[in-house]
Amino acid sequence: MNPSILVRVGLVAVFVSVAGVAARAQGKAQTEMPQYAAAEAGWQWPANKNGITYIPVCWENPQGWATEEGWVKNKILSTWAAVANVNFYNWNTCTAGAKGIHILITDTRSNSQVGTRLDGRKNGMELNFTFKNFSPSCQAANKRESCIESIALHEFGHALGFVHEQNRADSTCKVEVGGGAGWLLTDYDPDSVMNYCNPRWNNDGRLSPKDVKGVQTLYGARTVTTQGRVLINDYLNRKAGQQWENIIVDFTNEKGQGSRQYFNVNENSASQGRVWNFYSTGKYCYQAWSYTMYTDHVERRGYGTGCFTLTNGSNYTFTINFKPPTWSNVDFNIALVSTPRSN
Repeated sequence: MNPSILVRVGLVAVFVSVAGVAARAQGKAQTEMPQYAAAEAGWQWPANKNGITYIPVCWENPQGWATEEGWVKNKILSTWAAVANVNFYNWNTCTAGAKGIHILITDTRSNSQVGTRLDGRKNGMELNFTFKNFSPSCQAANKRESCIESIALHEFGHALGFVHEQNRADSTCKVEVGGGAGWLLTDYDPDSVMNYCNPRWNNDGRLSPKDVKGVQTLYGARTVTTQGRVLINDYLNRKAGQQWENIIVDFTNEKGQGSRQYFNVNENSASQGRVWNFYSTGKYCYQAWSYTMYTDHVERRGYGTGCFTLTNGSNYTFTINFKPPTWSNVDFNIALVSTPRSN
């Protein structure tokens, strides 16, 4: 697809990558942003004494968007935060004066301030979940989730301090070029999630090797060692007449380490997988809530709990299954059927 079309449909308002780090920004408008300085004190989020940078994130208007917010959170925690010593936390409703990244959900061209210019700034980042006015092709059921996730990946690159890769002096890209080269962390990266001229829009929602190198240069490589991976799959039961299903799954250990993730399968997207990386072994438990519709147009609810012992160096695959109800006020129990596989 022609990169100029991608920019015009407007999935992001500000781009940058591993190659250029923004030190200064004058506003959100593409014509104003970014402006650069070779070095400006305070643009980079500071590290804690333990070497980890902690960045709180909150939602200005989260009501009704739990599934989409889960997509964004999962994407950021499995990309930028998985490779660098950066912990994005909180992810709750914003309060006035709160520190960190304030996200407004709005039907506009998604955009973000750069680096610590976001800190405590109301509506400092704007993300589009509906695409009625911008990038209407992202409304398609088979595209919407990937659009939301890949846009968030790009905008959180800005939040970490990256500007648009195509702005470099050695870039061959001439799409929406502005400012100077910033602070160059790698050689030019045509595959960066911050490059408008990447032939794969937002690099198909994946960090490039140079994106990883750049963020690790700024914030350090992730020092917590991953012990293994948990993959949970959900499938639409078409044979039973299931039309759609929304599931929430909490998967945590006794120390509360873990996260909540969201599943949304329907006739256009009949399967979905979610990944949890675990950093310590031992007992992990899940809670799952489901809301599903069948061809009889009756909404049914499910709930389930269970625990597993995870060992070092193993990957686990779980499939969500329904069982006859034993809990009150539910139509079925939710069970995770798992098969551990060693690396």
